[in-house]
Amino acid sequence: MKKIIKISLLVVLSMFIFKCRQADNSFNETKINNVQVKKTSTLNATSEEEVKVLDDEAKRLLGQNIGTQAYIYSIPIVREMLFRNRFSNMVSNAKKAKKLIFSKNGNDGVHLNELVHLRILTNHYLESGVTPNVDTQYSPAFIDVSKGPIVITVPKVDRYYSVQMTDAYLENFYYLGGNNKEDYQGNYMLVKPNWKGKKPSSISKVIEMPTDIGFIVLRILNTTEKGDTQKVVTIQDQFKLQSLYSFLGKGKDSYPIMEKEVIPIGIAFYNSMLKYVKAYPDLKNEAHFWFLMKQLGIDKNENIDFNNADPSIKKGLLEAIPKAKEIISWKARTRGYKSKNNWNIDLVGGSYNGDVMARAEGAVQGFVVHDADQCLYFHTYYDHEGSPLLGGNSYTIIFNKNQLHQAKAFWSIIAYDPEYNLVPREDLHYAVSDRSEGLQYNEDGSLTIYLQSEEPEGKKNNWVPIPKEGIFKLNFRNYIPKETLLNQNTVENYLPNVVKNKIKIKL
Repeated sequence: MKKIIKISLLVVLSMFIFKCRQADNSFNETKINNVQVKKTSTLNATSEEEVKVLDDEAKRLLGQNIGTQAYIYSIPIVREMLFRNRFSNMVSNAKKAKKLIFSKNGNDGVHLNELVHLRILTNHYLESGVTPNVDTQYSPAFIDVSKGPIVITVPKVDRYYSVQMTDAYLENFYYLGGNNKEDYQGNYMLVKPNWKGKKPSSISKVIEMPTDIGFIVLRILNTTEKGDTQKVVTIQDQFKLQSLYSFLGKGKDSYPIMEKEVIPIGIAFYNSMLKYVKAYPDLKNEAHFWFLMKQLGIDKNENIDFNNADPSIKKGLLEAIPKAKEIISWKARTRGYKSKNNWNIDLVGGSYNGDVMARAEGAVQGFVVHDADQCLYFHTYYDHEGSPLLGGNSYTIIFNKNQLHQAKAFWSIIAYDPEYNLVPREDLHYAVSDRSEGLQYNEDGSLTIYLQSEEPEGKKNNWVPIPKEGIFKLNFRNYIPKETLLNQNTVENYLPNVVKNKIKIKL
């Protein structure tokens, strides 16, 4: 009997080993371009055709890997150059529609080194795709100091404002106003890297840019009180941007209209990437970028056209673009770290300190991102239980009395569609903020905010509109946050739950 059992066990073991070998053989073989090959390596190849197929597959994977990393590294500067088109089109379209929503200096086109003021709070018609706030009026400028210094004049301002300055890769390098305590009234000179000139006595400070080009955005608080928009316009016009030559009274500026950048589709993305990265090097991070390029046989000093790349590498590069976009999109949804109730907490902001992934996330979802002590953004795509926020559902947020007003300047809550645009509303109602007219507090001092696609009866002032369908993003902004929010040990105490209501809104 024992002998029979032993024989049976041997038979079972032999069958198991045979099946495992079959499985191994099945796993180690696949079809690539309709050629049956072993998946292990070229060392297992048995024909010239199989060697070529395996080599081409390795090159495709290399292109895909390097392309993904290169896309994440370079998307901020590509996005900055392309946003020149988008903003120019916004100004041009407003002029064609005879909507006087931008300052008149933009009527002949948007020039380099020129502040173009938005004369209203932003709205969904502009479709900027940069998660705009509806708290401040914007005045952007695309800076180029390669031909000489630029002077920005800051007036005396009696309300919240900030001048955020970023380099070519949309990383913050300097602020005027905002959370800084000092009075910034004066003249500030922006100069290129390693500038060696002499500071005129009328200049308050020389600010060296990390790259020859950059982006500036002036934000000025609109209190939403009647007539305040025009007060902001008056303040906007007191800010000036001009060349040092013009500032010293030696002549008028004649900066060119920004050239239209061709949208780089497919393999053209990589050609644009190299053009911009070479012209405006990111000195803190470029060593790694050129190491990546070296893996593709590309030298920093060579002129390369990716259209002529090895077909297999080119195929991998093309495959990398949607993969990189998906990675950035997912990382943007999980930016910073998650609170216990699924708000994303980012205590760093737009001074990325070499974190190219965070830089890419910021460039894609917000274009420019405040430093945390300037404006602390909490955002989420999920309710407090971890389910995705979806249009068509309804949600509530309840701030208890102690959680409210943890910003020294102001706060707001607003929803965005997947393209980072405002949810369309004919009445231009998009958000709830500490300045919302008629905001209704509960008897115990708490505040209930309603998130749904249809206006809740009698509660419009406490309502944040959301899309009718699809996933959406919720932003909770705190301008000049208190230490309660900046302290990792206390911040979670001030983030309320986003609760999905049981009854679904009927559309």
